[in-house]
Amino acid sequence: MIVLGLDASSDSAAVGIVKDGVLLCEQTIHNGKNHSLTLLPAVETLLGEVGLSFENIDVYACGIGPGSFTGVRIGAATLKGFAQAWDKPVVALSSLQILAENIRDFDGLRVSAIHARTDELFCAAYDADGNEVMAPQVMTIAEFLEALKGKNCKIVGNGAAVFAGEMEEVLGKDSLAHAGWTHIIRGGAVAELGYQFASGGKTISCAELAPSYLRVSQAEREYQEKQHN
Repeated sequence: MIVLGLDASSDSAAVGIVKDGVLLCEQTIHNGKNHSLTLLPAVETLLGEVGLSFENIDVYACGIGPGSFTGVRIGAATLKGFAQAWDKPVVALSSLQILAENIRDFDGLRVSAIHARTDELFCAAYDADGNEVMAPQVMTIAEFLEALKGKNCKIVGNGAAVFAGEMEEVLGKDSLAHAGWTHIIRGGAVAELGYQFASGGKTISCAELAPSYLRVSQAEREYQEKQHN
């Protein structure tokens, strides 16, 4: 089984390809360009590198958020186009769970924390076996620290950089993953996790694929505020 995975929910566009559980290639692009300009060329480049074409892909996996509203939409729309064109099943993955794969060897609580806005985080937690312990949600930094206080945890994501001081003070310096790459969503992690899900029969149709924003966008918030004034 060959799985192509992609994620565009963060500042980076990530693509990876896995065949029978083995990572063939991956690419993470962090050049400041809009993902609509980088994602498709990255997919085409990787397919060419390993001598595959779209019809060779058995399953498409996608990070559905939370994260950048625009990026999540671009990733989901791109993947839907691939899956629909070639009539292939899809695996929908939380971008937070993909991020936690970067520290899969940690035997404690693996926590993903993506900066949402101001003092808020998109966050989730997984045990050493990858089981969801804390569902994806929005928390203030105060709520986040209270929920994890006293727990053996390791935190990844750009939220760990934004709130490093607060996290280290309450949870300890060892609570943060310090390798820079662990805070970035990797294309290989998307494809590998997608392969695991697909092997367990956890696929959907492209029509069922839907972004997971966790909260409304700023434009929607401003519109709602105007309606109430």
